[in-house]
Amino acid sequence: MYSQHFRKLQILLMSSVAMVGALGVTGLPASASPTDPVNPMTKRFVQGKALDVCDEGALFIGGVPKITNYLNSATAAGNPDQTIIGKMYVQFQIPTKHRQWPLIMIHGSGYTGSALDATPDGREGWLPYAVQNNLSTFVVDQAGRGRSGFDQSVLHEARVTNTLSLIPTIGGGGSSIWTSWFGHIIPAGTTILNGTMIRHGDPGDPDPAETTPPSEGHGVYPPAYPIPPADRSIDPNIQARVGAIGPAPNPANNTYLALNTYKWLVPNSESTLPTSFCGTCTPMTVAANDTWTPRALAELVERLGGAILSPHSQAMTEVLQTVRLLKAKGEVNLIKGIIVPEGAGTSFTASGTNAQDYDTIPFLLANGDYRPAATRNVNRAFVAALNASPTRSVGPALYLDLDDPSFNGKFLGQTHMNMLGTTNIALFDLFLEWADKNIPNPIVATSCPSGKGQGNNGL
Repeated sequence: MYSQHFRKLQILLMSSVAMVGALGVTGLPASASPTDPVNPMTKRFVQGKALDVCDEGALFIGGVPKITNYLNSATAAGNPDQTIIGKMYVQFQIPTKHRQWPLIMIHGSGYTGSALDATPDGREGWLPYAVQNNLSTFVVDQAGRGRSGFDQSVLHEARVTNTLSLIPTIGGGGSSIWTSWFGHIIPAGTTILNGTMIRHGDPGDPDPAETTPPSEGHGVYPPAYPIPPADRSIDPNIQARVGAIGPAPNPANNTYLALNTYKWLVPNSESTLPTSFCGTCTPMTVAANDTWTPRALAELVERLGGAILSPHSQAMTEVLQTVRLLKAKGEVNLIKGIIVPEGAGTSFTASGTNAQDYDTIPFLLANGDYRPAATRNVNRAFVAALNASPTRSVGPALYLDLDDPSFNGKFLGQTHMNMLGTTNIALFDLFLEWADKNIPNPIVATSCPSGKGQGNNGL
């Protein structure tokens, strides 16, 4: 059941029904599609009004020093050297006209903050769109990943000392995300080398068409994502296998293996960082990603004096850990709202929190079209627990299935990577409408401050 206050929002959103997947399902083979490369000097990414940015920049936050003999060589131990591990890279834009509370967006597994900058086919991303909508916006690279860097000394030490157990598993993904989010490889049991990649909803889809949404099934339509025949969705050089390494795939897969979206993927190199201990968590050993990014997020929220957090996928567990850390300082009130486009790992026990810790936090969690039923049920139970708290002091936490018939098909085909999909702006508008009703966040500035910035030292 949706809360009553959200019904008006649904009526607004259902006024226009979006077409999904560019050209629909036609049983298209993985063949040629428009591949003109994006030239930002001639093609505008941002739609609507131009950005009016008062300030932008970047900073690093958090981290600890580590002294090691294995920083710079994989063949021999060297002199002691210090590196700083666990720090987090943050980029930001502050619009001239902005609201009181900024938005912090945290990417998920296999990605960096680049997932919020723009889409793989050269459209506007959530970072500029948030700024257009008067939100000072902070986008991070999770600690240990991307521009935040990782700890290479662990890998060097493993080789020099022949201690292979030091080498962590470094996930992240490649073309395997196809079967996670976009489609299938048929027949069953085959691979990209000897099978054929098809989209969800294409002829031969092994999943029966959905008849009673919302559920983990889906209808006869393709993903709402930049996949051929969508324009600019692939790299023609990758499609032609220019400079390819390793065995050749089934040629029928060359187009789908050339998706620009694969270029967004990076290794989950935060696994090179240490774990930590949490006496109130189960298990008590906290994974590296749930150790360092939450510490940096808590510090960033404190520095900003309060913020709205928006975690995607893997980052959900990190934000729950952030709640625990701020709770220990008596500062949970600094979290002004949590908006989850699709989360993973909504667990009170794993994060050492309970439902009452979220009593003052407006909360929204959405699931897209292809979300497994088991994950949906865990998320539903989490939101229900928040609303069952007898001391909740803000509006009801909201759970949404975006493939619910009440949306009249507006978000059908919504994939897990919703910020990069073809309905990314429509989804962000949904979040904005909800935030306007549930997170007090007035406009506090309409012009840039005059004078020198803090970094000028009076010169």
